[in-house]
Amino acid sequence: MLTRYSLAVVHRHFLVWKRLLWSSLASNVVNPILFLFAFGFGLGSFIETMDGMDYLAFIVPGMVAYAAMFAASFEATISAFARYMMQRTWDAILATPVSLAELLFGEMLWAALKALFSALCVVAVGALWGGVPSLEGTLIAIPIVFVSSLGFAAYGLFATSMARGFEFFSYFFTFWLTPMFVFSGVFFDISRFPDTVQWIAWLLPMTHLIAVIRPIMAGLPVDLGMVTLHLGYLLVLTVLAFWGAYRNMRRRLFD
Repeated sequence: MLTRYSLAVVHRHFLVWKRLLWSSLASNVVNPILFLFAFGFGLGSFIETMDGMDYLAFIVPGMVAYAAMFAASFEATISAFARYMMQRTWDAILATPVSLAELLFGEMLWAALKALFSALCVVAVGALWGGVPSLEGTLIAIPIVFVSSLGFAAYGLFATSMARGFEFFSYFFTFWLTPMFVFSGVFFDISRFPDTVQWIAWLLPMTHLIAVIRPIMAGLPVDLGMVTLHLGYLLVLTVLAFWGAYRNMRRRLFD
């Protein structure tokens, strides 16, 4: 589905984004950096280490994952729904040779690129504050963040495919994004939670992303078998979400 038509969708969104750059930066970049500053230095003054790591080095990978998750999810829900329902941009695109699958993949790719940009900004700020112990590990983690962001975008598109109005996304943000933010190990190791909460946490995709990139960014040894299992789980969820979004949107647009 990575065709010149899906790339054309990405290019179209990029041209629009350039005209809305500063407002986009405020929501997708400044917001995670404020959380990083507040928790990294606020809690960091009371918590020296977490799971054997310096707390700032512990929290930076979590905030990288959060920044990517938030940016991709917002773009694939609020922004995508506005293009679909309010602006009728999707109708105009589908009147061209672009297929629905290419349109959705273009939306997903664009959301993942915005997520990667947000994540890189957090990495840069974290590095300036000394929260990135391994530059080599961080460079390895960045592609993993991008691939995982495709999944976050796919989950958002699946929600968009079911939405009848903007109010629907309150369910998505409350019961999907918020649990990932608080239970996926962004600020604390999930082993500190009760067993039931840990079980829920491991169902959430961001938990698996953080479990992969945190030791890599810290320069610690990783179990390749476990990394494969984590990424495999994320891949399955991404494929299922994209398929669900495609099926739902095909019914809404063409049936």
